[in-house]
Amino acid sequence: MSSITVHEVASADEGPYGVAVTDDGAVWCTLVHAGAVLRVVRDVGGGVAVTRIDLLGPGIPSVSARPGAGKPQTAQVAAAGEDTVWVTDTAGDAVLLVGPTGILRRIDVPTPGAQPFGIATQADGTTWFTELGRDALGHIDLLGRVTEFPAGIDEGFVSMIASSGESLWFTANQANAIGYIRGGDSAVQLFEVPTPHSGPVGITVGDDGAAWFCEILAGTIGRVDRTGRFTEFALPWPESKPHAIAVDPAGGFWATLWGSNQLAHIALDGTIEIVDLPGSHSEPHGLAVAADGTVWVAMESGALLAITP
Repeated sequence: MSSITVHEVASADEGPYGVAVTDDGAVWCTLVHAGAVLRVVRDVGGGVAVTRIDLLGPGIPSVSARPGAGKPQTAQVAAAGEDTVWVTDTAGDAVLLVGPTGILRRIDVPTPGAQPFGIATQADGTTWFTELGRDALGHIDLLGRVTEFPAGIDEGFVSMIASSGESLWFTANQANAIGYIRGGDSAVQLFEVPTPHSGPVGITVGDDGAAWFCEILAGTIGRVDRTGRFTEFALPWPESKPHAIAVDPAGGFWATLWGSNQLAHIALDGTIEIVDLPGSHSEPHGLAVAADGTVWVAMESGALLAITP
């Protein structure tokens, strides 16, 4: 039976959303409605120490949103180094490098209205992100230069992105498609999801290089290999609305079920186990699995959960 610890880290209107774990053991969580990032570290007593990093506020004019942009919207987060992360500011059209002491670097996306959202790092140290507003992908090289590429689809709502270390996979939510970019290339292959109107969102990459993804409108977890061959695994409840998915180092994958307030563990053979989350909190969104197997889940209602399988 899983052990669940609830850490109250934010208010309900701040919206804990994306989660990442860095090699130093810290857990990072975005507050999508507050324009902030949390760095969370476990203490010896079983609690957590929380450091809050705001994108706007007194003393940090260098990270103010570009003129005309809305309130910062810290959406997704990905590990960048041993103790640093990349964070997308969707409303501010920027990607930020954040460390334990605060914001280290801001990189503006060249095209206004690009709306950077999903983000992933590659083994070569470069970073890729999706652009919700342009059906495009962005690439940040080691010098911080940004190159933008069309995703090869119109009105696709290019959402989440994941890396195998070399190649990349992304979801096109409204186009019902999965995109694939082979390592060392910028050419995009698009594979249509077999289930119509499935709404692919969260995505991750398994050890074999295949992508596993959440079909939020179909209540299904999907797998697609590099040849475009799909396998789909139906969850017990069609309205469970799977949202984010991450690799389990012990085998299989973990996914958040936003609609049913649960987690699902999916084995490589498609066997599914369900974990009920506390009723006092709701709307599980992002998740990440630490090296010790702890599953960290952002609850948009204001908490960060630590689940020990």
